[in-house]
Amino acid sequence: MRDYQVKKNNRYALPRTLYRRVVHLVKDYDRLKDDYHDLLNSTPPALSETSSLKGSYISNPTERKALRLSLMGKDLEAVEQALILIPDEYRESIFDHIKYSTPYPDYAGISTYKRWKQLFLYHVAENLGLI
Repeated sequence: MRDYQVKKNNRYALPRTLYRRVVHLVKDYDRLKDDYHDLLNSTPPALSETSSLKGSYISNPTERKALRLSLMGKDLEAVEQALILIPDEYRESIFDHIKYSTPYPDYAGISTYKRWKQLFLYHVAENLGLI
């Protein structure tokens, strides 16, 4: 299914590449959240496992883990904060439509869903500092 944004009379229209980037971040939300929790609960490898590395590379697994957690947390927080701005009756259906391409329910018009979806994606990009 094609996924595009309405550009006519839409003050929340994003540049094409930024729109795609934000859509794919939302589609990847579940995996990102699982990876975040797995990384949060993981332990760094033992010294014997890293001693086989050769070269002048100095490993700092704690720093790498902290950086990854920080970046993942920023992405997750951006999506979650933007989702709060969507009214409760549209929130789940818009989120599922972006992630799984499920059809919208019938209790509101398509244009209403598209308007809230565009606002949601705009705020995700804004929370990430991309606009």
